[in-house]
This record gives sequence, C-alpha cells and structure tokens, in this order.
Amino acid sequence: MNEFIAKIEGHGNLTIDWEKNQVKLNIHEGERLFEGLLVGRTAEEMYWITPRICGICPIAHNLASLAAVEDALGIKVNSTTILLRDLMQCGQMIQSHALHLFFLSLPDYLGIDRGTELAQKNPEAFKSALALKGISDEIAEIIAGRSVHPTRTTIGGFHKIPFKSVLEKLLNKLKKTEKDAKNALELVSKIDFPELKVELQLAAQDNGLIIAVSSNNIKGRKESSIRNYKEVIEEEVRDYSTAKFGKYRGEEMLVGSLARLAVYGDYDKKYEIDFGNPFHNNLAQAIEILTYHQKAQKIIEQLLDTGMDKKVIKSSKNSSFKGIGATEAPRGGLYHEVHLDKDNIITHANIITPTVQNLTSIEKSANALLKQTKNRSKKEIERLLVMLVRAYDPCITCSVH
Repeated sequence: MNEFIAKIEGHGNLTIDWEKNQVKLNIHEGERLFEGLLVGRTAEEMYWITPRICGICPIAHNLASLAAVEDALGIKVNSTTILLRDLMQCGQMIQSHALHLFFLSLPDYLGIDRGTELAQKNPEAFKSALALKGISDEIAEIIAGRSVHPTRTTIGGFHKIPFKSVLEKLLNKLKKTEKDAKNALELVSKIDFPELKVELQLAAQDNGLIIAVSSNNIKGRKESSIRNYKEVIEEEVRDYSTAKFGKYRGEEMLVGSLARLAVYGDYDKKYEIDFGNPFHNNLAQAIEILTYHQKAQKIIEQLLDTGMDKKVIKSSKNSSFKGIGATEAPRGGLYHEVHLDKDNIITHANIITPTVQNLTSIEKSANALLKQTKNRSKKEIERLLVMLVRAYDPCITCSVH
C-alpha cells in the first residue's frame, strides 16, 4: 500500500510493507525554506512572514515570532498586550479544532464522507460547527485584524486595540455560542474510538518549561527550560521525507491537545481519556474547544474590568540580539528562534513546528496499530491507519516550512 491520505492539511502518504509488518509515513511536499527566507530581513518583517507558513494557524506563528523578536530586543510587553494575545490564541484554538473535528476527522465516525454532509446527518451539530467557526473568526478579526494572517500586532504591542463596546458585543456572542462548544463536546464524547495502546512522550509548554509525561505514567514529569528546546527536541532527517522527524530526548513524542490535557490535567474527569491512544486526540480537541471558549470570555471580562493600556513598548536597554519565542499552537508546541545584528537585521532563524514533533509519534502509533490489528482484513487496517493519521490533525505544510 502506498496511499495518499485524504482530509489532512498538505500531502502525505503511508507505505505499508505487509511482509515486514511495517509502516512508513512519507512526507513529499517541497521544502519551503522559510528560515532561510528570513535571513537578511528586518526584525519587523519576521512576524509578517512566518504566518504565511500556515493558513490554518497563522496566529500561532505570528505570536511565536513576536515573542522571539521581543526576547531578542529585551522588550517586556504590558498586561493588556498579554491578555489580547491570549485572546487571539483562544480564537486560533477554537478555529482550528472546529475545522479539524467537523470537516476532517469526525466524518470517519459519523458514517459520512465529508463534513458538509453533516448538514443532513445532524443539522444541529452542523449549526454548532458553523457557529464555532464564526465566533472564532470574529475573535481573530477583532483582535488580530482579520481571520487569517494578523495585521494589528506589532513588536511591543498592537497597532490598534478594540474599543470597549466591541469587546462587550463579542462577549455577548461568546456567551450565546458557549452552548455550541458544549454540543460539540457532547457529540465527540459519545464516539467509540478504535482501541490502540502505544507508549509515547506527551509534551507541552507551561510557564517557560517543556514538560513531558509518559503515556504510561502521566504523573511522572520531566521538565526542561524552553530556552533549551534544541537540547531536548531532536530533529532527524529521513530519506523518505522532506520533513524532519522530531523526538523528545531520543523518544517518540506527541504534542497537541492530548498532550496538553495530560500535562495540565485541567479537564472534567468524567471524560475518560486514554493518553496512550492517539485516537483520543479528537476528544481532547473537543474538550479544548470548550476550555478556550470559556477562557476567551474570562479574558474579555478581565479586560473590561481592568481597562486597557494602548502603549506599545518600542525599546529596551537589555537587548541580547538572540531571542526564543514559544507558544502552544493548536497542534502543539511551536518554537521560533531569531538572531539579530546591531541594525536589527536577522542573521539566523530556526523554527520547530508541532507536526515535526508529531511525525515520529504518528509513525510509531501506525506500526503499533498494524501489530495490534493483524487479525483484521487489509482493507480494514488501511482504513484505521488513515483515521489514525487524521486523529493527529497533522499540518504537512508546516512540517516542511
């Protein structure tokens, strides 16, 4: 089998050697070399260019680049900027998760071929999908300037921040659409996901740290500073892929919603999540839709209560000219690094995307599935394998950035 995987972002396929009982994940999109494109550009251009890596999570790339440049320049942003950027991230999470669940992954479980068929199969669920997409787009438009590729962010703050009245209207819409986030979670929580057991390192960022737990023991935590991200996240080149494969301290890693719930532990335990089953990343995404929906409401309430500071922090006397920016993108931890010369021209850039980190996990999980389903037909195994890849919500174009 050498089958193209449909309903994922980008182009990839699975190669199965039935005699060796082995699976390889082939990424064969052309490399786009964004890191090289940044060299010679100004610091101000970085956060405009990197969002073009991805049309699904441009906000995450924008925020990571801003953090990297501000770190290099020694700039500390004010609390308003922090809250507004957190609100942008909430919108990004809802936007991406809703797209993946309703239009790419859930058709596998609902007996439909594509997401638009949900309008006939389950009209209420389809209405919730559109409502979630609508409110997340509105968050992005109001805070970031538009639904893709932010225009209002700048080094040290925002070119423009929203009026209080606009935020009040947005808060009211969020309160009305919270039921749609709950409906999405209710729908996904009733799905009987395929069984799979695989040991992985689940990693997520938290307060300047990369925290990893084993899927076999989520209470045992391994911590390292985000500043040392290149020491713990190793990238391998493989001859059958144009994307690198990431590992955490030499072991296959999983990042994204499932990893965040394992590391943070802040979810309703009535939802029985198996952290050793990557299919449950779908359920984790549904939980996060509600979590970030509610977080967005709290952020707006805080902004309305405390008032907003429009000031943009433009300079600092503590420039090191080397900066690291990290954020949790929908698919997991994202890392941007930048080096500047005395004129703030970029001399070096490095980016590690979530899908790069997930590729080793996808391949290990696919091989585990192959072994654990050997009594099933080849057709059924192939179907489960592509469902497994979709459960990870990979962004192939991000992986070949």
